[in-house]
Amino acid sequence: MLDLEKLKNPDNFYRCAPFWSWNDNLKEEELLRQITEMHQKGYGGFFMHSRVGLVTEYLSEEWLNLVKKCIEHAKKLNMLAWLYDEDKWPSGFAGGAVAFKNPSYRHKFLVLLKEDQVEHDDELLSSFVHRNTKYIVAKRTMKLGDKWFNGSCYVDLLSKEATLEFINLTHERYKSYCQDYFGDAMPGIFTDEPTYLRVHYKDIATLPWTEKLPERFLQKKGYDIKEHFEELFFNVGNYHKVRFDFFDIALEMFIENFTIPYAKWCEENGIMMTGHYMAEDTMRGQIEWIGAAMPHYEYMQLPGVDKLARHLEQVVTMKQVSSVAEQLGKKGVLCETFGTTGQHVSFLHRKWISDWQAVLGITYINPHLSLYSMRGERKRDYPPNLFYQQPWWEDEKFFADYLARISYIAGLGKRDVDVLVLHPISSAWAEYSKFDDSVDKLDILLDKTVKELIANKIDFHFGDEIILSKYAQVENCKIKVGSYSYKVVVLPPLTNLRKTTLKLLQNFVNTGGKIVALKDFMFSRFELCMIDGSKCDIPLKEKFKNASDLNELVNILKEEVSNYIEVIDKKTGQNAKKIIFQNRKLNDGNRIIFLANTGLQREAEITIKILTDKNVFVADLVDFGVFKIPTLRRENGCAVIDATMYPASSLCLLVSSKELSQNTKNVISGVVFDNSFEYKTGSCEFDIALKNYNTLILDRIKYEVDGKVIFEDCYCAQVWHKHFYNLPEGTPFKATYHFELEKVPSKLFVAIECAENLDMILVNNQPVKFERKSESFSPDQNFLDVNIGKIDITSFVKEGKNEIVLSGRKSNNITAPGCHERVKDPKNHRPTEVEAIYLVGSFSLICVDETRFILTEPKKPCHFDITKDGYPFYVGSVSLKSSFEITKESSKRVYIKLNSVSAAVAKVFVNGKKTCTLFSQPFLADITEYVNDGKNELEIVLTNTLFNLIEANHKADVFDELYRRPQSFIDFENFTSRYMILPFGLGSYSILTSNV
Repeated sequence: MLDLEKLKNPDNFYRCAPFWSWNDNLKEEELLRQITEMHQKGYGGFFMHSRVGLVTEYLSEEWLNLVKKCIEHAKKLNMLAWLYDEDKWPSGFAGGAVAFKNPSYRHKFLVLLKEDQVEHDDELLSSFVHRNTKYIVAKRTMKLGDKWFNGSCYVDLLSKEATLEFINLTHERYKSYCQDYFGDAMPGIFTDEPTYLRVHYKDIATLPWTEKLPERFLQKKGYDIKEHFEELFFNVGNYHKVRFDFFDIALEMFIENFTIPYAKWCEENGIMMTGHYMAEDTMRGQIEWIGAAMPHYEYMQLPGVDKLARHLEQVVTMKQVSSVAEQLGKKGVLCETFGTTGQHVSFLHRKWISDWQAVLGITYINPHLSLYSMRGERKRDYPPNLFYQQPWWEDEKFFADYLARISYIAGLGKRDVDVLVLHPISSAWAEYSKFDDSVDKLDILLDKTVKELIANKIDFHFGDEIILSKYAQVENCKIKVGSYSYKVVVLPPLTNLRKTTLKLLQNFVNTGGKIVALKDFMFSRFELCMIDGSKCDIPLKEKFKNASDLNELVNILKEEVSNYIEVIDKKTGQNAKKIIFQNRKLNDGNRIIFLANTGLQREAEITIKILTDKNVFVADLVDFGVFKIPTLRRENGCAVIDATMYPASSLCLLVSSKELSQNTKNVISGVVFDNSFEYKTGSCEFDIALKNYNTLILDRIKYEVDGKVIFEDCYCAQVWHKHFYNLPEGTPFKATYHFELEKVPSKLFVAIECAENLDMILVNNQPVKFERKSESFSPDQNFLDVNIGKIDITSFVKEGKNEIVLSGRKSNNITAPGCHERVKDPKNHRPTEVEAIYLVGSFSLICVDETRFILTEPKKPCHFDITKDGYPFYVGSVSLKSSFEITKESSKRVYIKLNSVSAAVAKVFVNGKKTCTLFSQPFLADITEYVNDGKNELEIVLTNTLFNLIEANHKADVFDELYRRPQSFIDFENFTSRYMILPFGLGSYSILTSNV
């Protein structure tokens, strides 16, 4: 049953809980301040996550006490403080302690080698000759000394003993400090990318291995795997059978020895196992890292996945996890999301991704990443940073509320679904080889199949064969899996079934069930011909309905399943493929339909047809409210709605037997029902005012070490990993920065990372000093971040050329992009950085040649794009004031439309009152209640992101890069001396009226 009050203000389990990056020398005062920041901005919790740059010793008494303090503070604020189970990732090594504890716990794997590739400590298991070449199969054990694993190595998660040691060193330690909060303020623990095979080589095939695998294999499969290594690696003999059996055993051991004991410990201690496994996205990835994704989700109390990058490609990933969670009645589905999307990711981009996820079943958003500190390499940790350092942070609350609402509706009731798509992972096992692309082709076919179903409004669940063998049965001509029943089974292109699946499908067909088999519509290569990896005749195939391609598949399914909802593109008269939806049935017989426009480029003019005689209302999930729909009409037993869905928009429709509202609303964020607007007035003239100081980045330096000039003139990016991070601790260094003033500003600051730890700061040969008055962030002492100190240098600068020199001693624990080593003495660690510094103050900039800028007196920039008119690196908000006159008509609604917006978010004030917050096309809002008859004062406040100041701005293809990572900042092959800058401004506004 829909509770509108809960929808308006969902509880914390539906509210964002970010990865909170614990990445420096942690201070209690600052930690608690940051928790309060999250609470005030609508976040429901956080995951305390060790990340690159951590100085406080992981799992030390200090660490554990800080964790406890944070949980206590979260409880006071009614927030959820989640644990994270590792020092960085992948989970399982307990910060290196597991492998140090016992050599037998070290990670092991099979390698296929030529004779000249054998290493002295490889354990030779077998050899064979294939095509006149001798190959050796050996067990290789991961060596100690890996920097990523703190001088240790990864561990053998096919060994239950290693897993239990990991739990003892990690979970039990947290339990000893925080048990009183288990299942309450501390609801669970995140496991991140555990894997049964960590090591992959470009030219050497590797497979998972553990000491007990041969014995288990012989016991379960009846033959010695060591005698069939050639078939495991090459397409000879009965290779399909050998590979199916091998991965069946490897997955079984991974689940039995890691996933089950982990989940059992969590259950016994009243908390949830959540997180995600490595490489869930493709079948190749699953085979090479975890065996298969879906069988693990059976045991997780809150299963989850990872959504990286700025695209919507991972339909398979989302459907795998939500299928299991919904079938088995899990509490919800977590998604670690927004990682690697870049500092310029906006409210629009986050909404675009989140709406798509909600349709596919995500109920708990875990934003990646909120940084405790942005100093040094930390700011480059798979951006964006979604936290207080962003200029839009003050507007985060309204967006956090929106994300909570879509998460809430994504978990209400039950998905209306009739179709079960059999997951072909067992076929991929049988076909897998490092040396050919068979699995890649199966991945392509599966991806295209499921995307076509979703685009054609045919919702489905995946059926994992292992889960089906435990939970599926045939009832009333349907296959029942947990709490869901399916009238149609779809077989995507595949080659293999389990024997248990064959029996299930035979029973299903014999009772009248429908099976639709999709042929290999691309490669004409894959056809069902095996059971458990053995080739055989499959008489059941005669009872399949065959589809030769995706169009035929869709047409067959349209005849078999309910066409409860249609979405027609008015321009083509066909299905609007970019609009996807989820239809959820509530226990009172009513429904929630959530539609999302997955397109980012153009709006979709659509007609929605819902097969119902009930009332249909729209829920505004941004500004919240429930309304009648002005374009709703009745045709042939359907509720019919006309609408325009703009890029990245969504629409929440409530189908109810009750009258939920008497009010009508025409414009919901990103959606317009009736586009009949009349232009009344508007303007492209504004009185512009900056709400923050301007900024200039200084990232070119003269770099000296121990009195020797290393680089006379270079960018900081060229120093970090080529030189500075490699210096011995305590090595003296000097960085010299230059800038030019046409006129001395009325106020000028320099912002420097770790300024208090430098030996000397000279401005034009005059010493200045930063004195930290608080260990917590304060705008008076810091610029953007708790570790960027701000120093007033107004009286030290002059017209003409100026120089700033930083002298210090190297003290830094970064070892590689995104990687650090442990600090031996955290208490006395005084970190230093060689990073860009920032001039902050009352000035504008004269662009000399797109690489060099001169400071001059502040001016009012052109509102179309202030970055081209003296403010290229400006971070913050800008106020645009205007006025308009209008004659109000009682029968007309008044709207404002912002045109040519380049900003993360825009707030509109009419006559001094805030009317709306806009962040997506068509930037249109109803302002009727705020408008006076006659003259009206208008203010539009635009806010941008950190991108123009703190990003990979010298990467020439930065705007095209969908996956931002630490290496993006040192991509010298695509390096440019120009600064890649996003526009920031507004073209004009229009005042419109409408009858609705």
